[in-house]
Amino acid sequence: MQQKLLRKAGLLGIVLLTAGVALTGCIDEPNPPVLGQITSDVRFVHAVPNAGAMDIYADADKIASNVGYKGYSQYLSVNSGNRFLRLVPAGQDTSNAVFRQLVSVRSLTQITMAFYNAAEDVQLMSTQERFTYADETSMLQDSCDVKVLNLNSRGEAFGISYEVSEGNYEVLLNPVDAGSLSAYNRVLAMPQSQNYYAARTGGVVLLDSKFSSALETPGYRYTFVIFGDSGSLEVVKLQDEPK
Repeated sequence: MQQKLLRKAGLLGIVLLTAGVALTGCIDEPNPPVLGQITSDVRFVHAVPNAGAMDIYADADKIASNVGYKGYSQYLSVNSGNRFLRLVPAGQDTSNAVFRQLVSVRSLTQITMAFYNAAEDVQLMSTQERFTYADETSMLQDSCDVKVLNLNSRGEAFGISYEVSEGNYEVLLNPVDAGSLSAYNRVLAMPQSQNYYAARTGGVVLLDSKFSSALETPGYRYTFVIFGDSGSLEVVKLQDEPK
């Protein structure tokens, strides 16, 4: 019996010793490579009427500086995943942020994030523009896509109309509620400059904020952003080229 126990103990020692050698070998091996952080392209829009210029932080990093009301950044590279966004009065400490929120950033995507509403209750609208890889192989050669972001603080629904002739208007994008956006609508590209209006319908078309522009490039995506408070409205056109 004693010999059997000794033999078992010896075998156990050999197993443990082998495991120890194997474990030591694993520790000495190099770590597997770590992939770089996947990013997305994010564009920020400032539509908070009673706030001045703002700095924008993602986690601890200031990624945009001195963005004024009705202004917007170019596309910025932001790490995908959950990011802590803060909107801070320009030049001030982050403790004075008027907006703080953990936001999910989808990977490999172009995104527009818009801050809107009053400074006392800033809201965030996030909308995907397109993937950063080609995802529209069937795009018609003579068409482009358009949508509207209605960020006016008047609480009114607005869309976009354009003037086809003096006194005659066509609806490009139907009205959407304040703080809302439309889906993309595919239309024929219009290389000639048109007069566009923020418009609402209710038996008549009430026109505010005319501006002249063109949907000139097939394959592009265009976003009309409606700003404004109790006074006049303003429309800004953003564009995204094909990838």
